[in-house]
Amino acid sequence: MSSLKNVSFRVAAASRDGIRVDTHFGFATVYHIINVNIEDKTWELERIQEIDFPGTEVTGNTRCWGHDEGKVTFTAEQLRGCKYLLISKIGPHPQRVLARYNFECLETNMEIDEAVKKIIEFETKVGGNDYEE
Repeated sequence: MSSLKNVSFRVAAASRDGIRVDTHFGFATVYHIINVNIEDKTWELERIQEIDFPGTEVTGNTRCWGHDEGKVTFTAEQLRGCKYLLISKIGPHPQRVLARYNFECLETNMEIDEAVKKIIEFETKVGGNDYEE
């Protein structure tokens, strides 16, 4: 029995402007979902995912919710299917919760394009991974 190797994966980037990774996980309500094709080293914006917590109004200076396991889990469910999560900062508790969903959390303040290039570089060097579509 042979299995086909998928050559794509998704990255979720926390960004208010769509250019730079600029949001702390505990304040992020907008993620740019990027589909990466490792074979030809291309990527494209698939969608913008807004995280609207049920029954919660999230505004500008709302307190960090990163220690609220329910909200971290809700975010993980909304971003399901992404392999990498790019954020400007994330604490150890939400990282542990997100690890259960197989997210690789990367802290950065790079432009999204630059960060995705670095991920592709890394994935190309590691090689042999099976990617999900």
